[in-house]
Amino acid sequence: MMDNNKLKKNYIYNLSYQIFAIIVPLVTTPYISRILSPGGIGKYSFTYAIVKYFILVAILGSSSFGIREIGKCIEDKKERSKVFWNIFSFRFISTLLMIILYLIYVLLFASNKTIALVQTIYLVGLLFDISWFYQGIEDIKRITIRNFFIKLLNIVFIFMFIKEEKDLLLYVFGLASFSFLGIISMWYKVGKHLNKPNIRDIKPYKNIKEMLELFIPTIAVTIFSLIDKTMIGLFSSSSVENGYYEQSLKIVDMSLTIVTSLSSIMIPSIAREYHKKNYDSVNNKMEKSYRFVFLLAIPMTMGLIGITNKFVPLFFGNEYDKVKVILPILSLLYIPMCINNITGTQYLIATGKQNKYSKFLLIGGLSNIIFNFILIPIYYSIGAAIGSLFGELVSMSLCILYLERNHLLNFKIFRLSNKYLLSGTIMLIFLILLNLVRLNNLCFCIIGIIGSMAIYSILLLIMKEPIITDIIKNILRRVKKSHS
Repeated sequence: MMDNNKLKKNYIYNLSYQIFAIIVPLVTTPYISRILSPGGIGKYSFTYAIVKYFILVAILGSSSFGIREIGKCIEDKKERSKVFWNIFSFRFISTLLMIILYLIYVLLFASNKTIALVQTIYLVGLLFDISWFYQGIEDIKRITIRNFFIKLLNIVFIFMFIKEEKDLLLYVFGLASFSFLGIISMWYKVGKHLNKPNIRDIKPYKNIKEMLELFIPTIAVTIFSLIDKTMIGLFSSSSVENGYYEQSLKIVDMSLTIVTSLSSIMIPSIAREYHKKNYDSVNNKMEKSYRFVFLLAIPMTMGLIGITNKFVPLFFGNEYDKVKVILPILSLLYIPMCINNITGTQYLIATGKQNKYSKFLLIGGLSNIIFNFILIPIYYSIGAAIGSLFGELVSMSLCILYLERNHLLNFKIFRLSNKYLLSGTIMLIFLILLNLVRLNNLCFCIIGIIGSMAIYSILLLIMKEPIITDIIKNILRRVKKSHS
């Protein structure tokens, strides 16, 4: 029971931050899109994509490995400290190496050298990043407070100092510097969770085999968008195409985090239950996770398709017409990405089957690259969106086939989605019909979002969908208690 209560509290902390993380771009993105223009956004996007490659190699699979291993020894401070210092020392050494290699890249190859050099701050911050440790001990509250504070500083900085297109360098510097500040703040009072390191006992390469096994899942989760941005930059003579793609992906990513944030919370819990051979508990947690994914991912997909034409000019401005085509394609990523996140990160990695997950993601990633080579030279950012969708669908299909053929879960995943699909389809029909009514963009978005949410919720309530009925029962129970 305590485990369930802790999971609920952690998810509430995480969810509250993710909602805030959605509100922040809703406030800043319309402003930044108009100030920096698609070209400026594209330069930032391309240079950040490059530094992200170096970050991924520096981390290898240490974050997922660290969350899982710290979760296993959460009640043993001595063992927890040993695991922490081994992983931290490995990350420190590998990141130092990547900083050197990245600086060589900037000096010899980078097209926007000054902006690329400022992006080095992200790698320097990575030297001290211990957010994986707090996820492992399930102290989501500390991470949430840190993230809230940094996001608030970002908002103040953007509106105070970013005034015209030439402020692009200052914008990049601000984002990187606040990220660094947030990382450093995580060291406050970390000593109460750890014993002091004994230099002789630290073995940075002790778990390198396991971390390398997790490297492919770690890199593949991010690789879709990075490869897309890199290849758009290579095949397009203008940074504008990357600007279109970056803004489209931003809308998908900021809402996707609400769903995928569940996995980082569930990994320690599922790893612990699986380690204790409580397989029924693992199955129960997985079924709830899939239901939760369908509950949110299906209406997000249908809703974004339904409001894109009115939303894009309202949110980004009139320079982003191509986003009207890209965004509906990328919205189809919600369902496969969420399923992959739960199947792979939450189950296969947590239960030590990361090699299988690596294989499936690698095949999906190669499919993405092949489609990119075919489509990006012709359709640029639109081609990249189609390639990403195809790659994600390939990975999802392989993951589900593996689980079902090996009877690892005692339920059929897509059978859980029927009620959500029906409700989401009716919601989309409502938005299509609303498009026929002459409304300005703002009125359409307000009526469309509120109306579609109401339709979706009422339909699920009528069909007695478990998550909705459980929420209502809990509310009624608490009301009854407060009056007794």
